[in-house]
Amino acid sequence: MKLTTKVYLATALVATLGAATLGSASIVLGYQGERTVISKSLKSVVAMVDPTNLDALDDALISAQSSQVPVSIAFIDAQRRLSVIASDGPKIIEAPTAAVLLASQRKAIEQGDRLISTLKLKQGGYLVFETSFASANTNLAKNVQGLVAIYLATLALMVALVWLTLRRDLRSIKVINGAALRIADGDLTSTIPEKIGNSEIAGLARSLRKMVSRLSDALEVEKRSKLSMESFIADASHELRTPLTVIRGYSELLTQGDAALRKSASEKIIREVDKMSVLVGDLLLLARLGEVGAADLQRVELDTLVREAFDDLLILDSKRSIKLTLSKTSMTTDPELVSKFLNNVTSNIRRYVPVKAKVEVILKKVGEKVLLVIDDGGPGLPAGAYQKGIRSFKRFDSSRSKEAGGTGLGMSIMDAIADSLGGKVEVSKSKLGGLSIRLELPLK
Repeated sequence: MKLTTKVYLATALVATLGAATLGSASIVLGYQGERTVISKSLKSVVAMVDPTNLDALDDALISAQSSQVPVSIAFIDAQRRLSVIASDGPKIIEAPTAAVLLASQRKAIEQGDRLISTLKLKQGGYLVFETSFASANTNLAKNVQGLVAIYLATLALMVALVWLTLRRDLRSIKVINGAALRIADGDLTSTIPEKIGNSEIAGLARSLRKMVSRLSDALEVEKRSKLSMESFIADASHELRTPLTVIRGYSELLTQGDAALRKSASEKIIREVDKMSVLVGDLLLLARLGEVGAADLQRVELDTLVREAFDDLLILDSKRSIKLTLSKTSMTTDPELVSKFLNNVTSNIRRYVPVKAKVEVILKKVGEKVLLVIDDGGPGLPAGAYQKGIRSFKRFDSSRSKEAGGTGLGMSIMDAIADSLGGKVEVSKSKLGGLSIRLELPLK
């Protein structure tokens, strides 16, 4: 139900209740007004009669005839005999008790729906004046019945209106509830209709669809993480098997042969152990990067980190031609991971790019992102290595790194670092003829 519809219904309900309250108040005030008129009329009739006048009975008759309300008059003599002299009002059947006669001289009193007032005459006896609230009570009953009928009719109309208004949303809630129960049972393929009403219920349905989508994505990420871990374990086992086999072979040589052969075997073992240490370090880094919250975010000057990394490269290869175009970039990121990424880049340049080949580095802001592009004029890669993007390049990088004495995990580490920092890395053919590495990071 739309908020505006709710406001309309609430307004109608308040208006109905307000009208019922005003109607009730009006009926009560009208009833009280009628009783007041009757009481004042009786009082006026009694006031027009002088009890000391010998013609008090005639005065009483004249007064009763001029009254706004019907008034009955009776005379009670000293022997308490009752004589009715006017019967426009309620019928007087018997004489009031002595207590009533005494009390009603001071003030009109009520008995049932009758109002009685008496006047003691100087010549003896009493005049009894009676009128009735019956007409007021009848009008009150009629008005109450009418108000109740109107109120019930209005209430029925409101209920019907609310039902007609909510019926569609109630059906929608039933659909959403069924889908939610299926989702709770693990059926993430359960769908919620796109068009389920233009109301807050539709908003709830959209939120539920978004929640299911995110849950599905989370499960997919978990599945990929599991596969990645399985792949990691398989790769680690495979990568460690080679140096261990070499170490075992040379260890066997230590038990035989001459001193020169044993010395050569010892040196080989040391080199393989060093290589294995680097490999284990890279594998552990990959494992850490696969964890949630691996990045230690700090405020850094990214252009400074890039400049320092390539300054270090120039110290090692002073004859290299490196062009840096760096925009000042202050951002929140993990400086250690960024430095590790840059170290892998510069290591690849040293290993595969000839000293005479050009290297160009560009750092700039593009909207809400930071873009780092490293182009080199080296031999590049076979055409097939670019076709499937980063995955294909990681496989190619693994084989060529081993040939050059590396661990073969450099590109995998760079990809994992970019992912851990909330960005992405891409490789393509460079405009300089070699390899182009493009790193995008969110600007925070």
